[in-house]
Amino acid sequence: MQATDLSGTYTYRSFLNRPDPVDDFNDLRFAQLELRLTATSAGGVSGLLVFPAPAGVEPLAMEMAGQASGTPLAITLTGKGVAGTPIEDFHYEYEGVVLRHWPTGVGQRMTLAGTVLRAKDHGSGANLARAGQTASFLAVKRDS
Repeated sequence: MQATDLSGTYTYRSFLNRPDPVDDFNDLRFAQLELRLTATSAGGVSGLLVFPAPAGVEPLAMEMAGQASGTPLAITLTGKGVAGTPIEDFHYEYEGVVLRHWPTGVGQRMTLAGTVLRAKDHGSGANLARAGQTASFLAVKRDS
């Protein structure tokens, strides 16, 4: 697999790392966003992590930048809120791998799996999100 195979749009989901079973799967939900990536043959990766927004409203986004390399293909990304937006103080770090493609698999899609770290506090008061929070993520590639 080449780094350029990462280019595309993904459904990104991250989950809190709670070890106990939950009755409602939403109790594990950290985020569900759209991840748009462009990768170069040299392994450079850039893109946007886009937050959901109502129709007609410009969505908020984090700019993503990083590298992809190795076998299996591993990816390291830094995500930072776009300057001048309400999330400009967001800073997250991501590390993941492309999951195995099963030759006999049915309906399998390229999937990135890994962990995310909130690298910097953001927000304030009751809405303060402290640095250090971690979560697991899956990003499932959509059709082009």
